[in-house]
Amino acid sequence: MNAGSVSPALNAVTPDRRAVIRERLRRTGRAQVEGILTEPSAMALYDLARAADYNVVTRRGTGHVDLPSAWLASLQPDQKRGLGEAIQKSAAADFQYLYDNYPVFDLVQDGLAEAPWRALAAFLNGDDFLGLMRELTGEERIAMADMQVTRYRAGHFLTEHDDHAEGKNRYFAYVLNLTPGWRIDWGGLLAFHGEDGNVAEAFTPRFNTLNLLRVPTPHSVTQVALSAGGDRISITGWLRGR
Repeated sequence: MNAGSVSPALNAVTPDRRAVIRERLRRTGRAQVEGILTEPSAMALYDLARAADYNVVTRRGTGHVDLPSAWLASLQPDQKRGLGEAIQKSAAADFQYLYDNYPVFDLVQDGLAEAPWRALAAFLNGDDFLGLMRELTGEERIAMADMQVTRYRAGHFLTEHDDHAEGKNRYFAYVLNLTPGWRIDWGGLLAFHGEDGNVAEAFTPRFNTLNLLRVPTPHSVTQVALSAGGDRISITGWLRGR
């Protein structure tokens, strides 16, 4: 994979592994597919994602806000500090998030995506990937996948939500984790919220592992630790109907 081409390749998932994943999804609504891509294509996709031109995304009031990196760079230190404090304060009681985003699907739809990203979108909407997703989830209505690149840096987070969006026909969310060597104590865990107020389960964003979760499912991404040794980079999106 380079600036001019991209060709992700699926690893084979044995029938026994498929059966285990199907049963786990049926029982809990969440599962992981380890080693989903061949390692060279996963590493190449990671390199591509690291070089993406990200925006910072968050919420203001009740709406989504994109903050271009150039605008953020123009702020004075006290302005940046004030913005960060306001975001953290609003997260105490309301739905809030703070992370970096590269909107691959939107760029493809608008005819603005570069060739490597168009190829990734084609792969995620190809027969091999969508066919595997339909088989693992048991959801035959899956007809497409949207996608974005997300980068969680130190201090970034996503509070509790369930991914439901009226009219979007989202059946499952997916997260393709790309950062090698991620540690549990770096944070950035995909945490599933139990009805008893405890964390029912949490997935570490392990390299080349695909996380699947049924929509709606209450979950969050825990804050990335200030001591994290890297950025939490993933391809994320939803498996949807038309």
